[in-house]
Amino acid sequence: MKTCHVCKTTLPDNARFCFNCGAPQRIVQTVLTPQLNLRGNVEQQIEEQFFLAFRERIEAEHGANVLENYSNRLYQSGFQEVISRRAEQLAAQIHILDQADELSDRRMAGLLVNAIEDLLDYFIIRHCSDLNAIPLPEAILSYQGLKWADVNFFQMVMHYLDFAKEQETIYTDFLAMPLDRLKNASQSFLHPQPQERIFFICDQSILGSVREGFAMTERGIYWKAQLEKARQVTYDNLQTIERKKEWITINGFFFNVNQSVNLKMLKLLKKIKRFLEYE
Repeated sequence: MKTCHVCKTTLPDNARFCFNCGAPQRIVQTVLTPQLNLRGNVEQQIEEQFFLAFRERIEAEHGANVLENYSNRLYQSGFQEVISRRAEQLAAQIHILDQADELSDRRMAGLLVNAIEDLLDYFIIRHCSDLNAIPLPEAILSYQGLKWADVNFFQMVMHYLDFAKEQETIYTDFLAMPLDRLKNASQSFLHPQPQERIFFICDQSILGSVREGFAMTERGIYWKAQLEKARQVTYDNLQTIERKKEWITINGFFFNVNQSVNLKMLKLLKKIKRFLEYE
């Protein structure tokens, strides 16, 4: 048996939703290693994994209607050579770890997923800035190859979301924030644990009351959309982050700021999820 992470109701281990509050539940699964036959051509298999991920990424974050444009840019830019070199390096690394009997399923999955996701970020940000309908911060690339313990988490959050390019009202200095607005946020959606560091509060209310909005802390994300219930998801319970038309969903819950912040939040939460899964 397990308990709901929202209302603490006891649930069967295979429950996907809480029958009390309706919250989507985390299904514990083992980390699956992408299919690699170590006796075959590992470099070729890694390249194939990249192109599968490439299609999925473009369709998920930019739209299936522009896939051809990004595919053409991939070939025109010569980025295939970068993919081949990285596949060669990764195959050699995997071979060494395998020979030393140090290649667990989790480690292999982490190496492959992180390498492919980093290549995709680099290509899309550096080679496709004119194709991207939503500009992506260059600072995203500075977190490639880092370990979670070496990341300044607050700085990473602010780099990814790049609020300087947004019109949203953001509070990071809570001593200077009007007390009534801070209280409204606390009563409406922001319910951190004692001593939990709050990174920022974003006001999305029509009259600036901060009764709707979202906030991120060192532990999780808290938000309330208009006419929706207040939601919160801790980073260690991130399950699915998906783009749905003009908005995104976090563990199945509706989240919407604007198309730009939505995409950057999608990327940020996926990055956090990878850090925690493969650390």
